[in-house]
Amino acid sequence: MRRIAITLVAMALTMPAHAQVAVVRKAPDPQAQVDPQAPAALDRYTRARDNLLALREGRRAVRDLTAEELQDVIDFERQLRGDYLDTRTVRQRCVDDEVRREGGNPSRLAWEVIQLKCRD
Repeated sequence: MRRIAITLVAMALTMPAHAQVAVVRKAPDPQAQVDPQAPAALDRYTRARDNLLALREGRRAVRDLTAEELQDVIDFERQLRGDYLDTRTVRQRCVDDEVRREGGNPSRLAWEVIQLKCRD
């Protein structure tokens, strides 16, 4: 332990003055970190699930749902099916596909070729 402390002091002395600022904090307790939006999101998720079940069983009609509830049900069902709405443009889809073909990190030349292939 003492050896580590000596090493850290030696490193701090060899660093330039502008790089010596260090702040050591205790890690926050994960139980204490509560997102204030989490209960509301969980409630909407639960309501969407319940509304979807009620719609499927015929206990509720679509006209009985508010616009927000209907949208939550639609989003919930899409999530269940794994069917997410793709909002990318045709050009962006083309660029994404070509970048994926290049392994995710195209060279400058490959990037220029992609730009030419995917232009509008």
